[in-house]
Amino acid sequence: MLSPRQLADLVAGHAVRDRLFAALLLAEAGMLDTADKSGLADFRAAVRDASQATTGSRWQISDVEAAGHRLAAEVEILCAYPANPAALDLVEEAILVWDELSGHLRDAYHITRTEPEEIAEPLVGAHRDLCERLNLDPDEIAERLNRLVECCPYDTVDVDMYADLLGEHTD
Repeated sequence: MLSPRQLADLVAGHAVRDRLFAALLLAEAGMLDTADKSGLADFRAAVRDASQATTGSRWQISDVEAAGHRLAAEVEILCAYPANPAALDLVEEAILVWDELSGHLRDAYHITRTEPEEIAEPLVGAHRDLCERLNLDPDEIAERLNRLVECCPYDTVDVDMYADLLGEHTD
């Protein structure tokens, strides 16, 4: 049996090695607030890095896959924080970046290890979750979705995921 001190050391050690675990632990303890900008800053850096994954002449498809997996991991951490409009805007930016990158995966389907949906689903799921947590009205959700769909030629956004939030709203 572990003493309380041993348990605390074990949990703290795991939190140091796993940022998602640390964020979830702090959220559960009520110690994350919307004023904490570290989640946004980390996700913003991941979006910036992903947007640059194919710049230069020496990038490989594995760079696109790595950028996508980082986006998926970071969006999960971001969603452990309290919802705020800045996070929603940043997730929308990430969806647009991923849509563009996913075109490279689709073109190189014969050598990829990652399906575009593996990254799109967590990003769109986070977007949907943030819309719900921010209690956006169906009109605003529909407007945001329409903008995303118009800008995503690779169909990254599955609008059906939002059916319960949109209700009877049609556009």
